[in-house]
Formats: sequence, structure tokens, C-alpha cells
Amino acid sequence: MLAHGTITKFLSHWCRCTGVWSFVLVGCQALSIYAQDLPVPPEPRTQPDTLESRVDSLLDSQRRLTERLDRMMQENESLTERLNTLQQIPPAPDSNGDRSILKGLPPADDSDQPPDIRTDQPLPKDKDNKTKSTFHEGFKWSTEDGEFTLNFHNETQLDTRAYTQSHMDPTNQFGFYIPRMRMIFNGRLTKPIEYNVSINKGTGSLDLLDAYLNFNYDPRLQFRLGRFRVPFTYDWYALSNQFLTTVERSVFAINEGYNRNFAAMIHGEVWDERMEYAFAAANGPRNSYFDTNASKDLLAYVNARPFMNWTDVPQLKNLNLGGSFTYGLEAQSALPLYFRTSANATESEGTLEAAPAFLKLNDDVLEQGIRKMWELHFAYYYKQLTLMGAYDSGFNDYQQTTVNTKVRVPTRAYHVQFGYFLTGEEIERRTFVEPLRPFDLRPGKRGPGAWELQARFDHFTLGNEVFTGNLADPTEWTNRVNTVDAGVNWYLNKYTKIYFDWQHAMYGNPVMYSPGRTSRSSDLFWIRTQIYF
Repeated sequence: MLAHGTITKFLSHWCRCTGVWSFVLVGCQALSIYAQDLPVPPEPRTQPDTLESRVDSLLDSQRRLTERLDRMMQENESLTERLNTLQQIPPAPDSNGDRSILKGLPPADDSDQPPDIRTDQPLPKDKDNKTKSTFHEGFKWSTEDGEFTLNFHNETQLDTRAYTQSHMDPTNQFGFYIPRMRMIFNGRLTKPIEYNVSINKGTGSLDLLDAYLNFNYDPRLQFRLGRFRVPFTYDWYALSNQFLTTVERSVFAINEGYNRNFAAMIHGEVWDERMEYAFAAANGPRNSYFDTNASKDLLAYVNARPFMNWTDVPQLKNLNLGGSFTYGLEAQSALPLYFRTSANATESEGTLEAAPAFLKLNDDVLEQGIRKMWELHFAYYYKQLTLMGAYDSGFNDYQQTTVNTKVRVPTRAYHVQFGYFLTGEEIERRTFVEPLRPFDLRPGKRGPGAWELQARFDHFTLGNEVFTGNLADPTEWTNRVNTVDAGVNWYLNKYTKIYFDWQHAMYGNPVMYSPGRTSRSSDLFWIRTQIYF
């Protein structure tokens, strides 16, 4: 029996290597069963054989053979099922994983793109020894040694916006919009030199969105040059729009944030990767491609998780604390000219139709003089919970083209927001969410997706100087607004998300929403469908 078992193991191993292992395994298993069930030799008979005893013996042998055959067939079916299961096992997942610039912290990625999908391993090859493309949060191509890579991502957002005010002008009471449609190309030109180029078509025009190089020879001290999201406000620098709890960023961020600038920046992670920092010199004009004066704005940002390694208090592991600061001398047309609660600073025709303004500066107003602003922020992630907030303050200097006097307008704002996954998904930062049970209606795959409750309260105030300095008309606009966002986010799968949001805006003074009509509040019912990979 020992020799039989050794031979069976040898044949099983040899046949598995030659591609016919399943057939021979069945045979070997059958031999094993047969050997185990061989009848014990009968004891010497003391009585002479008779015809009746021989018939009984033949019938008994036939019964035992039938039972062995049934067992062999059952074993064959079991082996067949195991073989089918083995053939259906998917390939091992791509070794590339999410990697924020500070591990575990929200990714300070400047291109509204997935966390880096870089890897030091070359891509697999096919039978003709050609490099294959792979998909992992985007399509990826690489050279054999992994030194040069090209990744492609796409972000597409589709909005449905409905307001309760009728006869709105120029904003539509009900409309469909494409706020973002982005094609993103990133990768590396040798492992330490990373690049990103992205193009966006939204409610405005088709534009270059990002274009930069990042030199990453040491994660503690990196250098970035080009156009990207510069390090001011946690909303802008640490959070990509695809991963927000609310549909858009805070009111302060979308109006006073720098958005994208041409800049030079040093950044990195220190203190055992518990702190991230960034210092940049940027053009200054918000969301700009060029500067209108020789002065450059200075920006600084820091974010830390001081309790990341406290094993005794794991609840504080993902508590983020930090702040940012900016200072510059400006000389350009005012942007934003229109202040809004539901769209980034822009003057595009599409945005005028999609999002009403609560304040419009006069057409002859320039941003002329000092801009100084700062923010303190916190972010907390624990299991299904997200909590974030910030306090913002500072001022901008303005001037009318026909007047030689500068007007300093202070700004003060704060917001608090939360998100909570009802379906049990846990997060450590705002990034891709993989539903525990992705949405599907097919039999055997049915699932609800992931559902997240969200809410935010926002307060934003500009100083009364905006009216007393003749920068805006106080009979049509307000310098103070509070907003409440509430709704639910539905993650159908890792790459598809639908926001359902109600935004209630409360104005300090009545705001004009069409010629001759004003209101103290505005209600927006907002659905955004997003695909992003």
C-alpha cells in the first residue's frame, strides 16, 4: 500500500505538469478506492461448495463492484468540480496599490486622479514576449524594466440641477450639465521622474488642466514644477474632487482657493511619514496659466497624523491636523467676479447657467495689492465615519480702474462636514471605495452597492467694505451666506458613484436671481453621476 501511494503521488505530480493531470488523477483515485475495497481473501471452507453458495458468492461480488463503481463516479464528479473551480480562479490582482504621498493620509495628489498606481515590477508579457497592458484604476503600459510607464485615466461627471425659484435668469431653473470630462495621462520617465498631463472639458472651454514634472529621488524631499493644484486649503491640496463626501468643495475653497497655478514646489513626508509638508512659489492669479506681474505668491502647507503609531489608542490613528498659508502681491482682473456656493470660480457661460451667484463684483474691479490668507483644518477617519472641518481667514486688496484707492476686504469662513457608510465599508482616507457588495441585478451577484450619508454646514463672509468701497451693489447682492448640504452617496462599484444632494443657501441680504426678483434663500436639488478610473 505504501508503494501504491508513492506511485500515485508521483503520477499525480507528473501528470499535473504535462497538462493531463485531471484525467490521471481520476484514474489514480479510482485505483486507490479499488485497492482499499479489495475483498479480504475468504477463509478456507470447511464445507464443500454447492451451486447455491457459488451463486450467492457471485451476487455478493457483483454488489461490491457496483458499490465501488458508484463511489468512483462520485469521486470523479468531485474532482471535476474541483478542476472547474481551479480553472475559474481569477489571476492574482495587480501588485500596484493605492499610495498617497503620505501613507495613510489623504493623497496630496495635484491632478484629481487616482492614488498613484506606480510599481517597480515590469508588466507581464504574453506568449510572444510582448509587454501587456493592465487595468488597475486605469490603463497602464510599461517597459520591460518598469522604468518608463504610461497610465490613462478618465473622469466624467454628469449633473442634473433643479432649483425651486421659477423664472431664473441667467441661471436655468432645470438643466443637465457636464461639469468635468477629463482625460489624464501620467507615469514616469525613469522611476524617480514622474509626469502628469491632463485635459478637461467642463461647463467652460476645453483646456489644459495639469502639466507637471515631479522629481522623487527621496520621498522626504521632492520637487515639482508645472501647473497643478497648489498647497493652499486642505480641500484643494489633499482632496481630489472624485472622493469628496459632498458634491463640491467648501464655499471658501471654491471662491478663495487658488485652484491650479503654474508653480515650483518642494514637498515631502517626514517624522516617520507622520507629517507632510509643501512650500510653493506660484503665479498667483486664481486658476491661471500665466502671471500679470513679476511678484510670485508664497504658499505653505502642513498636515500631520501625530497619533498614527499609537497602538494603545487606535481610534486616533487617522486624525489629521494641520494648516496652510498664502501671501502675494496681485495685479489682475478680479477672479472670482461671481461668488457662488455650488461651482468653482469661473466666468464661463456654462457656469453662469448652472450655478447662481450670491455676489457679483462690478466689472471695473481689479485685484490690486496684497492677498494674505490662512486656514486651520482637521480631518478624522474611523471605520465608516468621516469628519472634516476648517476655519479660514484673511483679506484681498481690490481697486476700481477709475479710482486710485485700494479697498481691503477681509474674509472669514468655516465649515464642518461628515460622512457615514450605512453598508459597513471602512476608510482611512478619502479615496476609492470598494463596496462590500457591489450593485448588481444578475442572479447570484445581486448586491446593493455602498451607501454613504453626508452633510455639511458652511459659513462664508466678506467684509462690508465690498459694499462701502463701491465694489458691488448692496441692493442686488449679499456678502454673507450660510449653506447646508445633505444627502446620500451611492457607490455602485469602485469606479461608479452617484451623489444625491440638497443644498439650502441662506443669504444675509436678498439676492437677485432674475431681473427684478430677489430671494433670501435658494434650494438646489442636485444629482451627479460620476465614473472615474
